[in-house]
Amino acid sequence: MLTEDQSFVLYLLKKSLGVVSNEADFEGVSAKAVEKAIMHSGIILTVFDLLPQNMKKDLEETYFKTVKQSVLQSYEGERILNALSSAGYGCMPLKGWELCKLYPRSVMRQMADLDILVMPYEFDKIKKIMQDLGYSSGDETSWMHDDFRYNEVTVEMHKRLTDDSKEIRAWEESVWDRAEKKENNIYTMSAEDVYIFHYVHLYKDFKNGSLGLRRIADGWLLDKQELDTQFINEVFEKTGLTVFHKKMADLSRACMGEIPLEPDHEILLNHAFEHGINGSDRSYKAGRIASMSDKSMKRGKLRSFIAAVFLPFSRMKAQFPVLNKWPVLLPFCWLKRIFSLMRYAKENASKLDYRNVQQKDYDEMKEFFRAGGIS
Repeated sequence: MLTEDQSFVLYLLKKSLGVVSNEADFEGVSAKAVEKAIMHSGIILTVFDLLPQNMKKDLEETYFKTVKQSVLQSYEGERILNALSSAGYGCMPLKGWELCKLYPRSVMRQMADLDILVMPYEFDKIKKIMQDLGYSSGDETSWMHDDFRYNEVTVEMHKRLTDDSKEIRAWEESVWDRAEKKENNIYTMSAEDVYIFHYVHLYKDFKNGSLGLRRIADGWLLDKQELDTQFINEVFEKTGLTVFHKKMADLSRACMGEIPLEPDHEILLNHAFEHGINGSDRSYKAGRIASMSDKSMKRGKLRSFIAAVFLPFSRMKAQFPVLNKWPVLLPFCWLKRIFSLMRYAKENASKLDYRNVQQKDYDEMKEFFRAGGIS
């Protein structure tokens, strides 16, 4: 059963989205617990205006910092898109940029960073463009995206959207065909693909132990659109996400009071409140272990470590494009990856150290997966 503090946070979320209009009596709630849950869930921009005065005062400084970051993201995002477009690159805003349009006011949807899909992906040239705009960057290290930073803005420049099954990759490769060209080389993802990508990305993060109330709100707002549901359902059927999608869509509806809150919903919500929008180190590691093996924690730890070091060939090709033409160079790319992991040993060591994951964490994650429709 949800606590009174958690129920109050859900009430604020529902009221901010226009689901309820009544005033709730929550005199007994803990201000500190509510404030922590709001920050942990990534919904401060969504619910701040509805907070009692004492909570507003406590969160006021954080709220205005988040507003400032949101304004900077909007400004920088347009600057980056125009620079990429002028250089001849196809570019498409992702995730929060599209989802914020669904909120009563776009400023109500907080973004941790900016995500942009780029075609073709040429790291050295893109890095030069970003450096000219004032952004710093390390080496090309990721098979999916590379990070660029400037002041309070982080940009994830995507070469890929997903890496899972060939069916999901087949959907990804067709996204550009359905995208709408706004101006020059700037594209907008189709509404159906925004919907699909939300659940594809949520599925990936869910397996890594994160959920968060902001994503639950996103899912509910996405379902209020008029979409080609036949196309969406066909993609979910092909990619094996049908059950997961239904579980998550039902969770969103339950949180908004459209259907009863079931025991599985409470399992998911309790996890969301505890680990937040970005998950925790413990939930991330427990999620990786549980997704690698539902038989034993020991086996999951071993397989997770091996998988983190030796990526599947599809990921290696994304990280080392030369493999698309010369697959025989795979051993040399393995060596390069291993040296890269060693170069950033301190950072990677914490990700691969599973000693703080206990049997209880593993069992809870398996139950979390079950409630979310993942076997």
